[in-house]
Amino acid sequence: MQSREHRDLSKSVHQSVDIAFALTGDPRVNSRALRQLRLLSELGLKILVLGLGTPVGVASMNIKDVTLMCLPRPPGSGPQFFWRNHRQFKSALKQVKSKVYHASDLYTLPAMRQAADRHHARLVFDARELYTHLPSATRRPWVRTTWEVIQHLHIHRANCVYTVSESIAHHLKKKHNAQNVCLMRNIPAPQAATSTRTLREQLALPPDVTIILHQGNLQKHRGAAMMVEAMLHTENAVLVFMGHGPLRPDTEHLVQNLGLQSKVRFIDPVPPEKLLSVTASADLGLTFLEDCCLNHRYALPNKLFEYIAAGVPVVASDLPEISQIIQRFNVGCVVPAGNSRALAAAFNRAVSDTELRHTWVANTPGVQKVFNFTTESERFTAAYLPLLNG
Repeated sequence: MQSREHRDLSKSVHQSVDIAFALTGDPRVNSRALRQLRLLSELGLKILVLGLGTPVGVASMNIKDVTLMCLPRPPGSGPQFFWRNHRQFKSALKQVKSKVYHASDLYTLPAMRQAADRHHARLVFDARELYTHLPSATRRPWVRTTWEVIQHLHIHRANCVYTVSESIAHHLKKKHNAQNVCLMRNIPAPQAATSTRTLREQLALPPDVTIILHQGNLQKHRGAAMMVEAMLHTENAVLVFMGHGPLRPDTEHLVQNLGLQSKVRFIDPVPPEKLLSVTASADLGLTFLEDCCLNHRYALPNKLFEYIAAGVPVVASDLPEISQIIQRFNVGCVVPAGNSRALAAAFNRAVSDTELRHTWVANTPGVQKVFNFTTESERFTAAYLPLLNG
């Protein structure tokens, strides 16, 4: 049954908006959602954002004409969590009439599709992951089937489908015969990102120690344990994990068991608008996704472009989408996914060969000439405008 608090909350939102935007998470800390919302706000649109977060209620997003309605995070996980989440988004949307309903993930897509059908409105789906091939579905065919059925039922209704990499776009086109897939890579908006000493000063690290930064949540299949194990064989470097996530306690415990407290450090995440200035104080950026599913194999994570935008070279898993950028522009090196010894060798090479690191750093602007926020934002807006004017 819908709570009184939830009923009152639903009545307090805008009754009519240009865009209703829904995300299973907190949009205030989601870089991709924030970029999209700022671009849509610049078009002079009234936007209601529905997300999960605290405190529950209506709040400002600090973006012009964008209002946030935070719903409580349902208990549970997997399909059980999905259905509870679906019901509360569906309930909240009953009070909202919009020209476009924007589902920022698969988990909000059914509720947004129903609302779009009810108002004969346009529907947008942001396939920011390959949801049918997430790590959580590996060796769990019933979970994969659930997501495949949900995606198949609703993706055809979407007037526009955004995604993050060419490989995922190709997969969606082939799997669903979708002709309206638009690529918007996870590239940050321009920020001043000159080299700083933020991390070195915060952690009291000596000037001759190389800082290897991994930013983002610590989750399963993102290589956290192997990164730590690689530090057993890496000299004159400190690995810094910047972020929370469900695996942070386990990773901290592993560091203690291996006696690596001086070589592996943990700090809290920073707001998106301050991220690049902190990133720029690292010497190497790290992303070490495991090759456990198609979603990882086809990934182009935020952190890859954030490192490059901050002028920081990258050490990464040898996955197709990631490696083609690193190798094409020579801005770092790739390592076989899941190989901690090879990762340690890559660390030691980068630490000892400062001339090589300087070459990688000097090449990072070349990436931004090809892959930049202006190009991605223009593509995003060009696909959106016909939905608003149609």
